[in-house]
This record gives sequence, C-alpha cells and structure tokens, in this order.
Amino acid sequence: MRTGIFVNDSLPQEAKEVLGSYDVFERQADDSSLSECRVLMAWPARASRDLIVRMRSLRMLQSLAAGVDALDFSALQPGVRVFSNAGAYTETVAEHAWGLLLGAAKGVHIRNSRVAPRALRGKVLLVVGCGGIGSEVARLSRSLGMKTVGVSRSFRDPAQFDEKRGLGELREAMGSADAVVVALPLTSLTRGVFDGEVLSNAKESVVIVNVGRGALVDEASLLSWLEARLESRYVTDVFWKKDGKEVFDVRAWDLPNFAGTLHVAGAPLGESNVKGYVRAAANVRRFLETGEADNEVDLSEYASGQ
Repeated sequence: MRTGIFVNDSLPQEAKEVLGSYDVFERQADDSSLSECRVLMAWPARASRDLIVRMRSLRMLQSLAAGVDALDFSALQPGVRVFSNAGAYTETVAEHAWGLLLGAAKGVHIRNSRVAPRALRGKVLLVVGCGGIGSEVARLSRSLGMKTVGVSRSFRDPAQFDEKRGLGELREAMGSADAVVVALPLTSLTRGVFDGEVLSNAKESVVIVNVGRGALVDEASLLSWLEARLESRYVTDVFWKKDGKEVFDVRAWDLPNFAGTLHVAGAPLGESNVKGYVRAAANVRRFLETGEADNEVDLSEYASGQ
C-alpha cells in the first residue's frame, strides 16, 4: 500500500506532480483512508481536532500557511512532527509590509487633513523577527540606504542586518527606530511582546507595521499608546482573535494614526498560491523520503488554544 497524504484543500496540478508517487486525498476521505494517512497537509485554522484525532497513523503535519499558531496542538499524538510553510510567501509578505510602511510614512491613510510626509531614506529600520520575511524586508531597505537593526532569536540572512540583537533587547532597540516591521511568529514566547513598556520607548514619530500576528501586540496597550501619541503610527495586516477567529472590526479604526489591510499580505492567489503549495508538497516528499524536512516547529513553544 502506498503512503497516504490527506490535504484539507485542493492542490494545484504542480503540487500533485511533486507527490505523484503517493496516494493523495483532497478535502474528503473515509475513516479507513484517514486512519492510514501518515501526512496531513493543512491550513491550520481548518485542521479540526476531530480530523487530527481520526488520523491515527499521522506522523507529519505540514502547514500550508507560514504560521501554525491556529493549530490545536493538544490534539496531536506523541511523535507527530509539525512543519510550517515559512518562506513560501516571503517575497509577497515583505513587499506588502513595505507597501504599508511607505503608505503610513507618507500619510496616505490620513483623510481630510494635510499631513507632512515622513522620509525613510537614511533612517533606522528595526525588523523584529528575522526569518525569511524579515530578512527580505531588510534587504529591500537597502535601496533607501536605511540602517537595519534586527531583533530575533535566529537570523535567516544575517548579512542583511547592520546590528543583530536578541528578543530581550527589544525595548532598548525600539528607542532608536524610525520605522519598525514586525514579522515574528506567534508562540508562547512572543505573545504580547509589544506591551506598553516596549511601545512607550519608541520615538514619537515612529511608524510600526505588523505582518506577523495581531496578538504579538497587546491590544489594550496599543490603544492607549495610539490615543496618547498621535504622532506615532501603527499599520497592520493582522488582527486579534476572539473565540478563535480573527476579528477585523476593532476600535482602533476610529483613531487617525491606525490603518491596515485585512490579512491579505500573503495573498495566496495565482502564482503565489501555486508556489506555496509546491513548496509544502516538496517538504512532505522530502520528509517521506529522508525523515527530515525544513521548518520544523518546536512544539514546546506552542500552547493549546493559541
């Protein structure tokens, strides 16, 4: 019997070809087939607890998304390994982050009021989370001659950063930044890392862009900070969750120094979507052939219900 793979979506033909030597079930499978599948390829928010429990032979869970925080980790049996799709949408998200950053700096989100655009050329860019997305954001900043400071536990491309600091140095690093791009994953270690103390140490004229996860920033602290610091600007593509669902209708929209897009930075459509699926499929194939794959998740950093 060939190894079974269940996908909670439809794969493009290019991804199916990568997995051509395996039995791939898309969207639906009977209990017998599910119990035999060794791999689940899934959008984490759609990987229900019931589905995971029914996959009794599961050995690998490959996220189709870059993040895995929406998974119910408590449903996983011991020995199941989880892999993110980090890097699949690196260029797309980094480009979107720069769109938000430039737009906010120039004041395109401010209506019915004249606003002086802010220059970024030659200024200090702080990138928080220096994996694929953060490294690409830093690389793009070179065209503006910016100084790049990275805050991260690891650096995908260290050469893109003029300074490299640990997460424990975030508050200090905020003090010198003219612009900040947040690209951290959401884990038990990073949830709420942007609290009132960290935000209060930023420059009055700072522009902060978040393309990581909403809960990296404490919502109550952010609201208080924006209300007290009208010269500071916060622009986001990611929002806070309530009852497990991301909620876009938030009070911050009423503030003149808040703007954003509705979690579209990855834009998994067309070419970007195909590349993401193919990358995930290639990772699955590598795991099944060698027992190893890229972007394995440290399960100890994820608590149930995140």
